[in-house]
Formats: sequence, C-alpha cells, structure tokens
Amino acid sequence: MTHEEWETKCKCCARCCYEKIDFEGEVYFTDTPCEKLDLETLRCTVYADRDIRRPGCVRLTPELVTKGFLPGDCPYVENISDYVAPVPFDETNR
Repeated sequence: MTHEEWETKCKCCARCCYEKIDFEGEVYFTDTPCEKLDLETLRCTVYADRDIRRPGCVRLTPELVTKGFLPGDCPYVENISDYVAPVPFDETNR
C-alpha cells in the first residue's frame, strides 16, 4: 500500500486525536482532545510535523494501529479480525 493509499483511509473523524490512557495493558480513551486539534474542522493544526511539534503524537503505520488505540470502526483497523478497541475512561475504570 502506498503512502497516499494509507492516508486516504482516514475519514477525518479526529477520534484518534483524543488522549488515551494505557493502564495495566488496557487502553482507555478520554474526552480530552489534543491541543493541536482544531475542534471546528477536526483537523490537526500541525499535521505535517505532528510527531515533532507534539510530543507523544505518532504517525500511524499498519504495525502501530494493531496496538488498540483507535476506535473499532476506524477504517485503519476494520480488517483486523482480533482487534481490541479502547474503552471509555471514567470513574468506574479506577
């Protein structure tokens, strides 16, 4: 798959741009958006340099998306049969 084909899989929902917590091997997502996310356009304001300008941000790769931090209905993970999506983090997770 080319870089362009990989990039076109994104449906620009921005759900991957919300903070996640990895606790004892389970990934939880929060309702806290990345400070570089434009909440009106749902676009990253530093997309081309996101992994440099925003510590902790990583570029998605086929290997990386298997780690369980994207929503289960994300096109990047739709063909991964044993994919485990993150769950919402709330007070009951503590």
